[in-house]
Order: sequence, then C-alpha cells, then structure tokens
Amino acid sequence: MNRRDFLRHMPAWAGLGAWSRTPASPARQADVPATPAVAFYYGSRLPWDELRLFDWVVLEPEHALAERQDVAAALGSGSIAVAYVSAGEVHPQRPYAGSIPKTWIRVRNEAWGSWVIDQAAPGWAEFFLDRIVAPLWQAGFRAFFLDTLDSYQLFARTDEARTAQAGALRRILSALVARFPGARLIMNRGFELLDEQLAPHLLAVAAESLYRRYDAGDRRYSEVPDADRKWLLDRFAQVRRLGVPVIAIDYVPAGDRTLARETARRIAASGAIPWVSDPGLHTLGVGSVEVVPRRVLLLHDPVDPEQLNLKRTSAHRHGALPLEYLGLVPEYREVGAEAPTEPLAGRYAAVVLYLDDANVADAAREVLVQASREGVPVVVLGQAPAHVLGALGVETGEGSLRAPLQLRRAPGIPPGEADPRPIEGLPLLRAGVQSRVWLWVEDSTGERTDVAAVTPWGGYLLPGYGVYLLPGGAGARWVVDPIEFLRQALRLGEDPMPDVTTCVGRRAFFAHFDGDGWLNRCNLPGTPTAGEYLWREYLTRYHVPVTASLIVGEVSAQGVYASMANLAQESARRVLALPHVQAASHTWSHPFQWGVAVGAVGGEGQELAYGVHLRLPGYEFDLRTEIAGSKAWIEERLCPPGKAVDLLLWSGDCNPPAAAIRLAREAGMGTMNGGGGALTRIRPSITQLWPMGISKREEYQVYAAASNEMDYTNNWQAPFTGYERVIDTFAMTELPRRIKPVNLYFHPYLITQPAGAQALHDAFRWVQSQPLHAITARRYHDLVHAWRAAAVGRQLGGGWRMHSPAPLRQWRQPASAPLPSVLGSQGLAGWNEHAGLRYLHVTDERAHVLSGPPGARVVDANADIASFSRTPDGGWRARLQGHLPVELRLDLPPGWQVRGNATVRRQGAQAVLTTDSTILEVQCRPG
Repeated sequence: MNRRDFLRHMPAWAGLGAWSRTPASPARQADVPATPAVAFYYGSRLPWDELRLFDWVVLEPEHALAERQDVAAALGSGSIAVAYVSAGEVHPQRPYAGSIPKTWIRVRNEAWGSWVIDQAAPGWAEFFLDRIVAPLWQAGFRAFFLDTLDSYQLFARTDEARTAQAGALRRILSALVARFPGARLIMNRGFELLDEQLAPHLLAVAAESLYRRYDAGDRRYSEVPDADRKWLLDRFAQVRRLGVPVIAIDYVPAGDRTLARETARRIAASGAIPWVSDPGLHTLGVGSVEVVPRRVLLLHDPVDPEQLNLKRTSAHRHGALPLEYLGLVPEYREVGAEAPTEPLAGRYAAVVLYLDDANVADAAREVLVQASREGVPVVVLGQAPAHVLGALGVETGEGSLRAPLQLRRAPGIPPGEADPRPIEGLPLLRAGVQSRVWLWVEDSTGERTDVAAVTPWGGYLLPGYGVYLLPGGAGARWVVDPIEFLRQALRLGEDPMPDVTTCVGRRAFFAHFDGDGWLNRCNLPGTPTAGEYLWREYLTRYHVPVTASLIVGEVSAQGVYASMANLAQESARRVLALPHVQAASHTWSHPFQWGVAVGAVGGEGQELAYGVHLRLPGYEFDLRTEIAGSKAWIEERLCPPGKAVDLLLWSGDCNPPAAAIRLAREAGMGTMNGGGGALTRIRPSITQLWPMGISKREEYQVYAAASNEMDYTNNWQAPFTGYERVIDTFAMTELPRRIKPVNLYFHPYLITQPAGAQALHDAFRWVQSQPLHAITARRYHDLVHAWRAAAVGRQLGGGWRMHSPAPLRQWRQPASAPLPSVLGSQGLAGWNEHAGLRYLHVTDERAHVLSGPPGARVVDANADIASFSRTPDGGWRARLQGHLPVELRLDLPPGWQVRGNATVRRQGAQAVLTTDSTILEVQCRPG
C-alpha cells in the first residue's frame, strides 16, 4: 500500500471535469452492491472465516496463495477476492524484481525501499501484464487493487512529463482489461487516469487518509487537516458522479477500536465506503462491517507434539466449555510457543491463560501484556504467580493472610456450585480501581485478598476459586458461575453467536451407538444377540435417526468371532437396511489406546491387559486399514446399495492423533466420540461436561455430545441401572441453560442386561415425548465444524451480518437485543426464545439481521428450512424437510394468512401446521 500524503495535491486534470458530467449507465450502477462491505488485509495467517463477511476483500496475493491455492473458492461465492498489485513501483523482494532492467527504474522510494518505474519505458507494459498480472489471473483472481498509480510524480516534475506518464498508465490499464475480459479494478487514487472507457471496469476508486492518517517517517498518527480533506472529498464527489463508488482507508492504532469506529462512521457519513485499520493493514479493521471476534487465544501447559495430552489440561477440560457456550472458539496455544506476529485486536475476542503449572506462566507474560495494551480482554484462570497478575495491573502486597480465614461473596453476583474452604498462604492481592470483586478472603485482622474479580483489563480467578476439587476424589465444582464470569470479564454484548444445540428453534437430537458387543447374548428370554435384539425391539420401533457403527474385527469371518460371522452380518444388514439408520465404522480392530497403537507414545507398561487393540488372527495394525479399510469393508459387505459409511466413531480412549483424523477426512468420513459428560443429580456440576471437541495439530476432533452407559454404570458394573440417569443429563443440560443437544449414545451390550434394556427404552420414549429436532450424528459433526468457521459482524448502520457455513443455520443472542424483523432482514425466517436467549433461524449462508416490524415468522419446527423466499405480495414461502412428520409453529400478526399441505390449527396469534409427510410447503402473506 502506498501511503504518501505528500502526493495528495495532484492536479485535477482538465478532462476530469468533463468526465464528471457523464451520467452513470444503468448497467454500471447495477454492477455495484448498494452498500458493499470492503476489507483490506495484507498480513499472513489470513482470517479466512471472518473475511467471508465482506463483499470485496483486498489481499496481498503472495500471502493468500501461500495458504490457499484457490483464493476465490476459499472466500466463497459471496465475496470478490481482490489481489493487491503495485502498478507504479516494484519492491526488490518481489519474485520478479530480478528481471527489472535498470533502465526502467527512475528513482528509489526511500520511504518504502521500492523502485519507481518509468511507465513509458519500452517493454514495461508487457512485463507488467505478463509477469505480474497474468500469474494472478491464472491463480483465480478476477479483480485487482492497483496501488502506486501516482508514484511517477516522484520523478515527473513538469506537466509534460506527468502527462506522458499518465497517458502510458491509461494505455496499460486499457490493455489489462482487454487482455483479461471481465477483470474488475479498484484504483488507489489515480484520479487523473479516469475516463469513460475505464469507468465500467472499476469496482471503486480508493484513497487513503480522509480523516485519520499515519506518518511513517515520524511514526505518528494524526488528524487530516481540513484543507487536505476537502481536496479529497472534492475528488471523491467527481468520481461518484461517474457512478463509481469511493473507498476511504484511514489509519488508527490497532488497539483503539473506539477511534476506529468513530472514524468509520465519519467516512460513511461523507458518502465513502470506510476501512479503518493499522498502517500495515494487518488488522481486521472497521468498515461497513466490523467483525465481532469469536476466537480466544487459550494458553495452556506444554503438551506432547501430537497434542494427545491436551485433553488432560484444565484449559481444555474446564476452560473451553464456558467459552464455547458464549459462542467463542478456543484457539489452543502452548505457553512459550511462538507468539502471534499480527495485532491481536480485531482478531481475538480474548486471551485466556489457564495453567496447571505456575512455573511456566512467565512464558505467557508478553502476549498477556500485548493483549492488554491493544484492548483485548485478558482472563487468568488456574495457576499464575502474583507477579504475572501484577503485570496486568493487580496490586500486590507483602506478606499473607493469617488463619482463621473467611470467604466472602460480593452481593448480587450469581452463585457458584460450591463454597470451598479458604486456602491459607495466599498472597495479598487487590484487584485495583474500577474492578468488581466477586470473591475475597479475609482474616481476623481485616486484611484481605481479592481471589476473583472482573477488572478493566478482563479478570482473574485464583487457584481453588475457579474449579474446586472436592475432598476424597468426589469430583469438582465451580466456585463461581464461569459462564457469567467470562461474559462480564470479556465484555460480551448482544451480538448473535452460532449455536449447535438447536435447529429451527427446537433442541437438536441425535442417536448413535458404537459396535461393541454386537454378538453378546442378552440375559433375556431366548438369549438373542445384542444386534438381533437391538434391531427387533428398538430400531424397528423407534423411527428416529440412529447412526449404527460396526467393528470389522467383531463381525467378519477373519475376526475374533469367526464361527458367528454369518449371524453377525445378517443382523447388521437388517439394521443398515432400515431407512432411518445411518452407517458408520467403529474401526477394524477397535484400538484401545490410539497413541500406543500408532506409535505416537510408547514405553513399557502402557499396554492394557487385553492389548492395544483386538487380537485378530494374522492382523498387524495399520492406520489406513482401521479407517478407510473398515469403511470399504462395511459398505461392500453390509450396506444396501446407495448407503455409504460417512462417519467413523473413535474407539477405546477416543484419543486419536491428527494423522488418523486426516485419513478419515480424506476418505470422506466425519469422525466423532470422546468427551460427553454425565451431569446428573448425583454430580450436579458442569465440570462433568466436556467441550464440543479438541484440536489435534492441524485437525479437529468432534466429541460426542453425551456419555454412553460406561460413565453411568462405573465402567459397566452391576447393578447396570445407571443409564436411566441419562434423562437427568438431558434435563440438566436444558435448564437453566441449554448447553448440549440431546444425544442418545450407547453400546449394544447395554441391552444384554434387563436394567440396561429398560433404561434404553425409557430414554427413547423420553425423546419421543419432547419437542425435539431430529438430526443425524454426521449432521452434528458437520454442525460443530461449521460452528467453528461461522462469523458475525456489526453493520455500521445497525444490525448484524452473519456467515453460516452449511449446514449451520441457527444463531442465538440475548433476548434483551432489539427484536429482529423478518420483513426487513435478509435470510431470516423467524426466531423464538428460551432461557433468556433468542434463537434466530437463518436460511442462507449469508444473513443480514435488522430490527423492525416482525411480520409472520417461524417460531420452531422439527424439520429444516430447505428453502425460503419472499413473495411479491410482501409475504414469504418456505419448504421444510426433516426426518419425521413435519411440525411447524408460526407467529402470525393480525391479518396474516397461512396455507400449506398440512393441517392448520390456530392458537391465538400462532398457527401450528402438522402433516404425515417429512416435507411441508407453506406460504404466509398479509391481508
């Protein structure tokens, strides 16, 4: 980017006045979005998910192509990828710089270390098109941001010289659009180059420093003088009269988001498209849309290179779930790992330090201070020395408290799950001015230590006052409400966040089972095998989606039960033939310890008594066989035609390395298992619950949403009645907060005992009695991945813009937010409210949510909104499709009418539509 304010006083060339009187053609106006959102990002480690919120995205192509070969596809169909191209200068670090003849170079730009090119030099035009633009075109770019268009003024000192250079540039631009049909351009200044032939090819004309500027020499930010601003506004006005939009790029410090928002509003009020960022354009700045960061830099203790021990850290075990509930995506990073090189502001919602070993805390100090300096909230949980807290502003004192001690809670804070016994030997700490102390410990002298506080920079919980370990290994409890604590410490507002617990307003439900015990005999009349009994008494009775997985080593003739292979396969084929049953693999040999099996961890004494995996005759462990091989075997031998194995359910410790997850993904399978959580009245703490999943190097493992019977029966021990408490889990993860979807997860051997068989019947019947939204296990897997990639931004004029990768279509926000308008929004079908949250039902990958008159809206449904469109009469029509007979509830304002291929029952202002079909067509219209 050329940032030279001393070039701003370029002459208003004579022809520009005549051009400004030429009206824009209707075709030219239709080419430009009414209010395009534009982003400029030149840094590496591109925030791809967030950039999809913007209509035009200007990128440094070398950085973008180093990460994604097809940049346009990576941004999606809703965004135009624009490649930065320096037209007037060449930096010596560019790969083609060595081919530049010295005769083309007129002067060196000392401010940026680049060479200024003579635009009229013989051969330069061809070089520019062949060596600079053509490779970008071949890489998929169809739009170009042309920078340094005015650099020739550094050496062209006469009107004649400037006219010659401008003429050469016009010829180059004409050749560019002729050689690359359909190419669109954004010019950085170059006002003197505009003519009627070029204007139709322009997306916009940009210029820097309309209100706020940066002086690279002095390294100083300042307000643009009025005279300079007026000159630029006059140029912008002339460009707009050509029907070409204008973009103003201003600069403020990365951490001053308040000034950035104020500047963006001023730019928009002047009629320009705003982008306000740092001078290097390495920050997700503020434009027509301001990204609401969802990523949290979660700093944790050092773990093994494969991250197999990450699941044992408190950062993952206890820190991730509250963040995820708030809509935030944990980005795991070891303390001491290379710190981010780009600004944190605009990219991260917070930095959270959650350690089990205080000795490694110093390695996090630099990034914590950087975040605090940039205005990014910092939260310290777990182990951290007093001096690390002191670096953030906590006041430290000499000495410590003396027994007896008392724990005090501030009035009005939400209750926790336990009141621990005060810990002796705590350092003397005060949270500091403008802090809200939640908990403190005081002694008989009146001396105190603030052990939990929300501070101006974020907040902290001292060890033992976040998660408290109960005596005798009886579990753990949160001393504070972690979700509300983090909501306040991270200064979260009313922004919508994506949700995986709910689909079209109803709590999501899915069922899956691992294949263990398929041939076990049931302790029931006739002693059928578990697979036979499961098919006869459950899967043919409860017509809900169930994902059935099988272990090749248990059902094949080469497996551990070779003599019963025909019986095993016959019952498996019956199950997989059912239309509501999805096929999955539970691997080939059921690895019990994945790290040992693949050699990621080793050493004597790590094998279990029954081995690392099933002892199959003649079998040597092979990762591809376990994954792709098991998929192929089940599809070829057991699945009916057209039914594919699209999910692999992890076995044993459910702790696979990244290589295993990658192989499954490359084979076309999602993966799931691990995690869960048996939250019950016996152990009523959300510390029992696990997060959605866990990072494994470059891959991500999705956890099951609930535990199977092993966690409810103390590892499958008599009296086998424990799984009846799964209904407690379903109820307690619905209220007071909907934390998890409903997930029936079990092994076939559950039904070999009468108590287990009855518990599974009770669970299925409970599911059928609830207003749930049935999905498949693979759909849940895909929802979690989409949730991680979803992005939301605040629109400068009000409301929100959301990007929801398929299949995610559910968002939520506090019910205190302004009511959204189905009529005024785009891609919104309706909403409902539950437990203080409003669930927004979006219908498209992109949605724009605005407040206003609601119109008719979808309240909830047990089926997906497959299509949704507006009708000329001011109403809308929709098509819903699900796994069960469709139920749809609508809210109808006075005068609105509804019709569809369903029975309609009016209930006051609402209408309930039911049908025997899994597809429903509905239309609502006013009057």
